[in-house]
Amino acid sequence: MDKCKIRRWLKDDFSTLAKYLNNKKIWDNCRDSLPYPYFESDAQQFIRFVLNQSEQNNYCIEVNQEAVGNISFSRGINVERYNAELGYWLAEPYWGKGIMTQMLVLAIRSYFFHTDVIRVYANVYAGNMPSMRVLEKIGFRKCGIHRNAYFKNGNFLDCHCYELLKADFRI
Repeated sequence: MDKCKIRRWLKDDFSTLAKYLNNKKIWDNCRDSLPYPYFESDAQQFIRFVLNQSEQNNYCIEVNQEAVGNISFSRGINVERYNAELGYWLAEPYWGKGIMTQMLVLAIRSYFFHTDVIRVYANVYAGNMPSMRVLEKIGFRKCGIHRNAYFKNGNFLDCHCYELLKADFRI
């Protein structure tokens, strides 16, 4: 059984971050602002950014003492200041093992506890059924589909929208 936990990112995580995030299958389900190919210099820049944040918005997923993924919360501004967008990825060798489901529960619980956010939402590209299933397993509700909302790899994709209210989080 793999030993999993969430934690803060460490300066020394850059090499495993670069190793696992330099994966086109992961990039295909992320925004284009994520560089691909992903180099150690990209990883170092990300870790510096995360370590300088005043509020913990990024959680490193650690499996067997190795950094293998990230869970992020991007807080809204103005009238959306009590909302946060959820983003996440996991290294391909750990897909399908239930790790992301467990780690999302821990990260969301921590984020709700340490902030005044009352709603977390996630946008998932059409075709990424494993991600949709993970969200549904932990209580997210599908609240709509934005048709042709994203342009990725030369194609327009629907965006499947999910939300979880703090009041409904029971896990």
